Amino acid sequence: MENKWFVVNLLYKSINSGQQNIPIELKEVDHSEEEVFEERHYLIRTSNRKNAELIGEDIAIKNENKYNNIYGEQVFWKYEKFLECYEVIDELDSGAEIYSRHIISAKGTTTNEIINRFFPED
Repeated sequence: MENKWFVVNLLYKSINSGQQNIPIELKEVDHSEEEVFEERHYLIRTSNRKNAELIGEDIAIKNENKYNNIYGEQVFWKYEKFLECYEVIDELDSGAEIYSRHIISAKGTTTNEIINRFFPED
């Protein structure tokens, strides 16, 4: 059977522990009440969607990681949820589309409102 390309979309959560050692000049924003999640997309080559999902689950668990950040906290990126799996239809080459989503919103929603809601880090 011919191998195809799939993308699996995984959700991770950052869990911090330990006492923050943040310099005074950076304390103007309190991040202790925030939750940080990361959406990751992995490209997988296999024969079918079910195999891609199994490989994705394996990748998800293997890519949980732990480290100490610059503020002295231990950060653990915990795998939370398998979000989706889809086949890449385009030929893989420079400029190939590997991810897209439709954002449905109320009529009259502005581009800036969408950016602020879904892409606040920009």
